[in-house]
Formats: sequence, C-alpha cells, structure tokens
Amino acid sequence: MAENRAEYAEILKNILNDGVSFSNIKNTIADKDRGFANMLLMTALRQLTFIKTDVLTKFVKKKIPQKQKILEYLLYLGAAEILFMNTPDYAVINSYVEAAKAKTDKFGANFVNAVLRNILRQKDTLLAERKSGYFSKNFLQILKQDYTAAEIAAMEKFAAVEPPLDLTFKQGCLPENADGIMLPTGSFRLSANTKVREIKGFLEGDWWVQDAASAIVVKCLPDLTGKQVLDLCAAPGGKTAQLLDAGAIVTAVDISETRLDRLKENIDRLKLGENLTTVCADALNFIPETKYDVILLDAPCSATGTFRRHPEIMHTKTLEDVKKQATLQQKILEHSISLLAETGIILYATCSLAKAEGEKQINSFLKAHPEFEILPLMPAGAERMRTKEGYLRILPHFLDDFSGIDGFFAAGLKRKN
Repeated sequence: MAENRAEYAEILKNILNDGVSFSNIKNTIADKDRGFANMLLMTALRQLTFIKTDVLTKFVKKKIPQKQKILEYLLYLGAAEILFMNTPDYAVINSYVEAAKAKTDKFGANFVNAVLRNILRQKDTLLAERKSGYFSKNFLQILKQDYTAAEIAAMEKFAAVEPPLDLTFKQGCLPENADGIMLPTGSFRLSANTKVREIKGFLEGDWWVQDAASAIVVKCLPDLTGKQVLDLCAAPGGKTAQLLDAGAIVTAVDISETRLDRLKENIDRLKLGENLTTVCADALNFIPETKYDVILLDAPCSATGTFRRHPEIMHTKTLEDVKKQATLQQKILEHSISLLAETGIILYATCSLAKAEGEKQINSFLKAHPEFEILPLMPAGAERMRTKEGYLRILPHFLDDFSGIDGFFAAGLKRKN
C-alpha cells in the first residue's frame, strides 16, 4: 500500500499545484484502488484548510525543503486518514513512512513518522478544538466580494460531505427507484454512493447525471420544439441533452475534441442524437452560416459553485481566476450577438458563485448594449432562486432540506421590440 500512498501524494500535488482536476486523472488509478483513492483524496481536499491551519502548524515548525516537498502532500493525506477515515492506525503510519522513504530518504521517513504519531496521539483534542472551516483564504476572498458572513457560513456547511447524485429524466421516463427523492425543481436525487451503471434505465438511456442546479437553467426557456439552438461550450452535455429532449435542433460547440466525443457518447446512449450537430471549435472563432433562435452560453468560469463535487476548487481558485474568466465571458457574449436571430434569446449561465461572472457581467452587458433587455427567468419549483431582476442565482444552501445544491447563475437576454 505504500507505493499507492506515494502515487496519491503525487496526484494531490498535481491537483493543488497545477490545477489538474481529479476527475480528469482518476482513471489512471487501477480499478481495484479507485474507490479508496477517491475517498482519501476527496477527504484530504475537503479537510485541507483544517489540516494545514489547525493540525500541521502544531507539529511542523520549519518549512519543508523544496526537493522534499512531496512530504507535505504525504502529511496532508496521512493526517486526513488518521483524523477522518477508518484505516487502522498502524497501517496508516507504516504506509506513509514507507512512502516517504521511497520518495525521499531516511530523514524524510523519520520526519513523517514523528508528525503522524503526534497527530495520532492528539487526535481527539485536535478534532475537539477545531477552529478552521473548509474554505481557504483565497476562496473566502472571492466570496467576500459579494456575500455576507452569514451567507458564506451557510454555503460552507455543504463543503464537508460528498454531495448526492442527481439525475435528469427524459420526457416520458419516470424514476423507479424507491431510495431516491424527487426535488422541487424536478431532478431526481439518489445517495452519493449510488453506482450509476446499476440504476434502472441506464442502458435504455432514460436519464443522465446532472446536478439539480444545472438542470434548472434550460427549464426556464420557452417552447423549444423545432428551434435552432446553439449550445456554446457544450461539453459535458447535460444541458445539450435537455435541449434535444425538449425538441430543439442543436448545434453543440466545444473547444475540446475529447470532451465533445464524451458528449456524443452520452447523447448516443440517450438516443437523442437525431437533431444534434457537433462542432469542435473555439466559441470566439465559431462563425456559422445560420442565425440561431436560442444561444445557450454555458460560459467557461471559475466553477466556484461546484466546490461540493470538486473540493480542490476551494484551494486552487483566486480572484485573478475570476477576473480572467470574466474577461473571456465578456468576449464570448459580445461574439454571441452576431450569431443570434433578430428575435432570438441568449441564455447565459455559469457555475460560479462570483457575481463578477454573473450579475455584474450581465449588468455590464446591458449597459454596453441598450438594445438588449432581460428575459425574466421563471424556474418552476425554484422561486427562491429568482432575483428581483429576473436572474437565476442559486446558492448551495438553497436546498438545505435536501443536502444542498451547486452554486449557479443564469440570465436570459433578448433584443428590445
């Protein structure tokens, strides 16, 4: 197991240093080890602020040399396993000591051994005297631009645990799982540990996995039957499936060939591909021959609203990331105007909590383009999520009775008559 812990430490290093998403690399882990690796890495990422601030500062007094930096990530994982998982204590310490020895030297192994044994001895006290939450300083800096301390605290409650699994069902297909619940917004929710391929209707293409927040957006659109719809930045394709299921003729554009292939595979499973055209292109350079009745711009963003599913975001995103993405969003929005039919609708959406990528972005657009106005969004079962301007602003605690929801923003735009 020691070699596995060393591998997981390298993965954690890549996630935190290079912004690599764990979901993009977990397939490199052997099938038999993937479940444990997922639990370990997700636990470490969810608890990282506490481990860094309340735990390791007590036992690590000197900065770890750069050439032995891997020891830091081994300690993050070792602390997470001791404090929050059920692995036998002796096995945890032995595994990380051996991993440290393999990655560095005898000094590194002794250092890891001493720190982890101290954590083990003081485990109950460390947990009882916890002061830190889950959000990092950088993440808090993003949220404090737009939200009160009470709102941030309400969101942070949902950082601690793995979120449930949400499904969107095709029209005419009804869930047949007694263990799930139907949310007020129309999504079907199952427990987090549900095995997707074992859910009834998988092979038949009756449903797809889609967070409840993401699923609300397309439901706000008027009748799409026969409408020409441009789905910009379409992958992984949850909203694409909704558009097709609603009767739209969809052109799905994404810059990633790999992600687009995955989208097509999903749509094929759902048997919804008859009215789908896919194009691998940069949204900024896409210039079609036709104009579209609806443009769904699922804009690239900081993804801060997905911290429940991707806890690395709590540690890797900064205000600079938000500003960078907001600049790109503004450019794509501007380009979208030239692709829109005269009476068409732009539906702008981001999975970001930052208002610079949501409300402020759209307010700036309307100021620069007085010929456009807001198309008020009317989400069924999600009235609490509608702002006074007619935007859709979803915060993680808005479904607090149902284990939360991803953060999301959407706005409808149309030309004035």
